[in-house]
Amino acid sequence: MSLLVLICICSSTLHAQGTETGKPEPEKKEEQKKKAVGVETILPKPLIVVNFASVERILSEIDFIFELAGRPEIAEIASASLANVNDLEGIDRNKNLGVELYLKTGLLPQPVQTLYLPIKKVRTFLDTLEVLIPGDEETIKKDADRDDLYIINGRRGESIIRFQDDYAHMLFQGAENETSLEMITSRDFGDPSQKLQNLTSAYDLAFKIDLNAIPELMRTTFLGFFRTAIETQLQQRDGESKAAYELRRMSGKQNLENIEYFLTEGQEMVFGGRIEKEEKRGIVDLLIKARPNSDLARAVKNIPGKASYFSVITSRENLPLAVSASMNIARRDRLIYQKYLNYFEKQLRDKLLTEEERLQNTSSIQQFFSPVKTMVDKGHIDVFAQLVSTPTKKFALIGGIKLAPSSNLPASLLDIINRIDQLPDNKAHIYTNAETVQGIALHQLQPESKTADDKQQRFLGGVPSLYIGADNEVIWFAMGTEIAVAALNEAIETINTATPEARKEQRTAPVQMEFHIRPWLNLFSEAEIQESGIMAILDNAFQPGNDLILVTTQPT
Repeated sequence: MSLLVLICICSSTLHAQGTETGKPEPEKKEEQKKKAVGVETILPKPLIVVNFASVERILSEIDFIFELAGRPEIAEIASASLANVNDLEGIDRNKNLGVELYLKTGLLPQPVQTLYLPIKKVRTFLDTLEVLIPGDEETIKKDADRDDLYIINGRRGESIIRFQDDYAHMLFQGAENETSLEMITSRDFGDPSQKLQNLTSAYDLAFKIDLNAIPELMRTTFLGFFRTAIETQLQQRDGESKAAYELRRMSGKQNLENIEYFLTEGQEMVFGGRIEKEEKRGIVDLLIKARPNSDLARAVKNIPGKASYFSVITSRENLPLAVSASMNIARRDRLIYQKYLNYFEKQLRDKLLTEEERLQNTSSIQQFFSPVKTMVDKGHIDVFAQLVSTPTKKFALIGGIKLAPSSNLPASLLDIINRIDQLPDNKAHIYTNAETVQGIALHQLQPESKTADDKQQRFLGGVPSLYIGADNEVIWFAMGTEIAVAALNEAIETINTATPEARKEQRTAPVQMEFHIRPWLNLFSEAEIQESGIMAILDNAFQPGNDLILVTTQPT
C-alpha cells in the first residue's frame, strides 16, 4: 500500500524529468559525456537510496500479510486501487523502483532528489503519467533534439523525464535548477536493477545511507557548522539548576561526539525489511559498515562478549517483552559511561552525605559505585529486563545488572535507601527489607498515591511499587504489585539452580529484544479485541506459539 501511495504522490506532486533510450549524434554524444563528468564531480553517488524490490513483490507481501491476518479483503482493496492509476501500465512490475537523494557539493550542500521507475513501454508509461498528473493543462512531448528526453509543460512550468537503461529518472517538484537539470539530462545513472541488486535481493524495502557520497571537505565543513550550532544551544538557560545544566550539557556534547564519530568512521548504513513466508515471519535488519581498521570497525567486531550471567532466563517463552545485553564495551564508550557515573555519584554525594562524609573514601555511595565503575573499566556489560506475564495475566517488570563482585554492595545499597528516606522532600513510602527472595533483601519504594489508574489496573493489577536489592555481584529490581516479587524470585531461583554448563551457554545475541503478542492481547476481553480493528487483525495473525517479534544486534 505504501508503494502505491509513493507512486501517486511522486507522480502528482513531483515534477518529472527524464528521457528515452535513443542515440544522439556523435558530436552531441561527446558533449553529453563531458557534461556528465562535470555533473558527477559536484553530484557524486547518491547519499540516500529508498529501494522497493518491485511492485509485484510488494503486492504479494501485502496479500500474504492480510491473508495471514484473516483480512484478505484489505489486500483486494489495495490491488483494486491500481485501477485508479491506469493499473501502472508501462511500468515493469517485476523490477525495483525507488528514490535517490544526491548531495550537491559546495559550502552549502543542496539535496537533489530523483525518482527512478522501471519502464516496459515508454508510450504506455507516458499515458499512465498523464492520468496521474493533476489538472488538464499539462502536456508531455518528446525533446526536439534527443530521443531520451521528454518534457512536461503546464501550470507548474517545464519539467523533464530522462530515460536510460529501461528506467525513467525524474526530479522531485521544485528541484529544477541549473545543476539538477544538467544532472537529469547528462548524468550516467547506471542501471538501478544492477547497481542496487544487493538491496533488491535481500529486502522488500530498504533504506540506505552512503556516507562515502559526502566529500571529506564538505563533511568537515558541515561538522564545523553543526558543532557551533550545538555549542550555542548548550548554554545555561535562565532558571536552570546547575545539576540539570551539567547533565544537559554533558548529554548534548556526547550526542555531538557520537554524530561526529559516525560521520567520520562510518561508511554505510542499511535499514531493510523483508517477509519470510515459509517461516511466517518478518525480518528487519540494521547494517552498519565502518571504515576498515577504524575504531568503529573494531568496536562493532568486538561487540560479542562472554555468555550472560542471566543467560538461562533471557530467552524464556511467552514474555510480553524481554531485553538483554551481554557485550563488550569499546574503550571510547567506557570513558563516556564513566563520565555519567561520576556525575551521578557526585549528585548523590552532594545530596545525601554531610560535608565531613564527603571527604571520606569509604562512604556507602563510593562503595556502591565502585563495583559499577570496575565493571565498566573491564569493558563488559551484562544486563537484562523483562515484562513477565503472571498467572493473573497481569504484568510485572523484573531485571538485573551484573557488577564486579563486592561484599559491600548489599550494605551500601541499604544505607543509600535509608538516607533517601530521611530527605525532607521525599514523598515515597520506603520500607527496607520488605521482602526476601533467595536470601536477597528487597527494599520497597511505594508511591504516595494509593489508587491505581485504569492503565495501572489493567496492565499491573494495581498501584506498582519498586523493589530493589543486591547480592555481592548483582543489583536486582522488580516493579509491580506483590506479584512482581514472586516473578523475580522465580527468575533468581532458575539462575541459582542452573548447571554450570547451562550458564555458559549464550542463548541470545549480544543485544536482543523480543516481544510476544499474545500476552498483550490476553489483557483484553474478546469483545474488546473484536471492537478494535487492529487488535482483531493481531488476534488472527499471531497465534499461541507463533507470536514472536525478535530484534537482534550482532556483527556479520
